[in-house]
Amino acid sequence: MTVSQESVGMKADRGKVGFEPGRARQFLIFPKSLRAFAGHTVVGVKYDLLGSREIPKSERAAPPRPPKKRKSPVRRVKPDPEISKKVVVFKPASQEDEDEEVTDLKKQVRHAMALLEDGKAVAAFNLLKRIVGE
Repeated sequence: MTVSQESVGMKADRGKVGFEPGRARQFLIFPKSLRAFAGHTVVGVKYDLLGSREIPKSERAAPPRPPKKRKSPVRRVKPDPEISKKVVVFKPASQEDEDEEVTDLKKQVRHAMALLEDGKAVAAFNLLKRIVGE
């Protein structure tokens, strides 16, 4: 018997005696033949009445194996002296190099952030408006 299950809505599962391929289907196999009812529709399957026999360990499928980890090949590159001549070392600006205006701006923005953390969004917005100059 083929049981079709609707994935949307509250409709009861419907079954049809016989094999019907398709999506969202379950196939029930009975110990006795249902040929006398071939083509008949079954409405409202009571799954709690269904049972199955215990399958011996010798007939069970093997548990899935974890996927093998692939090792990526490590390519070793010899350093090229010509490239090292072209590399420019980046040095961030130190605190001493900042001018007074940038330091003051950072202080005001930090104050606005503290106001936001305190839940004072309007005060923070007004402070940021003053900083931008609107």
